[in-house]
Parts: sequence; C-alpha cells; structure tokens
Amino acid sequence: MDELLQRLRSEGFRMTQERLALLQQFRDIGRIVTPAEMHQIAQERGVSVGLTTVYRLFEALTKVGATVPFLVDGTIYYTFCDADHHHHVICMRCHRLTEVRGCPTYDGLPANWEVQGHRVDWFGVCPECQTDMQQAH
Repeated sequence: MDELLQRLRSEGFRMTQERLALLQQFRDIGRIVTPAEMHQIAQERGVSVGLTTVYRLFEALTKVGATVPFLVDGTIYYTFCDADHHHHVICMRCHRLTEVRGCPTYDGLPANWEVQGHRVDWFGVCPECQTDMQQAH
C-alpha cells in the first residue's frame, strides 16, 4: 500500500484521511463496483466522501495501474488490482471477482506482432450463485 500511495502522490494526487479510508475499503471489497456503489458502501461504513471524490480516486488509480475498468452490460465497473500479473474471473450475478494467477498462452497470434501486453478476463457464474439458482428452481 505504501508503494501505491507514493505512486499516487507522484502523480499529484492528494491523499486525505477520507480518500485513504475509501481506498482501503475499495481494496478490500472483493468484487467489481461502480463509482456509485462504492460511494454508497463508503457512506454505509461511515466514510463521508462525495461521489466526485470516488470518481477522482478511480481515475487516479487507473492512471497508476491500480484499478481495472470492466464494461458489463453497458456499465463501467472497477476493481482494485495488485501490481503483479494476473487475470480475473467475474461472476455476472453477484459481481464477485477472483484473481487468477498464471497466464494462459495463445497459439495463433498473427505473425510479426510485437505484443506489448494483454488482458484476459472470464465472465460466468460463481459456485455460490449456481447453488442459489438451483435452489430457486
């Protein structure tokens, strides 16, 4: 966390106590969230910040590579990301996110490409939601 705070400060982002509390909650949430959802969660947990502050934090985190945006059904969600290389599997029902270590390799990349990076995300239904869905029928 100290390294992340240093990167944010080096980009000119001022870290207030409220922003730090918001960042810690975002880091620990364990699922993808919209800025509005994160704002509501923060309010419920006693962190008094405006919605604009949430957007600014997400923008700063994206700039330093500490969050990843996901477009799901036309809505942008975010998740906190560690600095190490990993991928994600996301439940489309409850939005739980699990990091996947390791990296799949792909045969069939076009010849003469110099790959600069990649991103792999899987979307599905987590075991808990599958159980809930089966019990509902």
